[in-house]
Amino acid sequence: MNQKQRILEELKLLENQQTISQEELMRIFSISKDTARRDILKLVESGLAERYPGGVSQPILKTKIESYASRLVQQSQQKQQIACEASKLIKDHMTIYLDVSTTVNFLASDLEQNDLVVVTNSMDNAISVSQKGNNKAYLLGGFFNLNSRVLSGEPVLEQLKQFNFDFAFIGGTGLTEQGIYYSELTDVYLKQEIIRNSEKVYLLIDSTKVNKKTSFKIDFSGIDGVITDEPLPDNLMQQLISKDIEVISLKG
Repeated sequence: MNQKQRILEELKLLENQQTISQEELMRIFSISKDTARRDILKLVESGLAERYPGGVSQPILKTKIESYASRLVQQSQQKQQIACEASKLIKDHMTIYLDVSTTVNFLASDLEQNDLVVVTNSMDNAISVSQKGNNKAYLLGGFFNLNSRVLSGEPVLEQLKQFNFDFAFIGGTGLTEQGIYYSELTDVYLKQEIIRNSEKVYLLIDSTKVNKKTSFKIDFSGIDGVITDEPLPDNLMQQLISKDIEVISLKG
């Protein structure tokens, strides 16, 4: 069981018993004292729990646990599989961009390549990358959103201009024949800047988001591939093929 899977189980325990000690984590998950300490640190840094001597407790704002846990649990197996497929594209020594999405965060957690330069505006991605190997994580600076643990705004856009990415992996809120959808206009500006500075761009998106729309979108310009878990509807598939966009579906 990796750390992300343990965190989900630890959140469930916190839901039921409100506090959990370091010794309990060691016993329940058969992990070392150092591993339990890292789990506690991850929970506290993510705002999912509060620290007390010897363990963690539910945060005052309990909704943070529910929100974060539900986003990770929903389609988690599919998202992990999508991330695993995306990881096959990455080679040692590349410079890559990892966008803000739960699917892309699975990719950040599972990187096995070496000597990567990984750029992101997600604190969770940066922490995941920094815990493995000799890869370098660049966390772009900007306005900090506590709930999403993301940095954004004009400073992030300006810093992106200084990079050239071999690959960028982005997420989306929805996907239709008309394009890729996002919940905020600032998301659109960010994705457009990422695309401009990337050799190849892959959209990682699970099937629950297909044929969903929000208020803001980008077209398919600059998108090289889509990785998803289920076959796409024929009309959407034909649209992507007409744009020379590679489609990788885990189920064919």
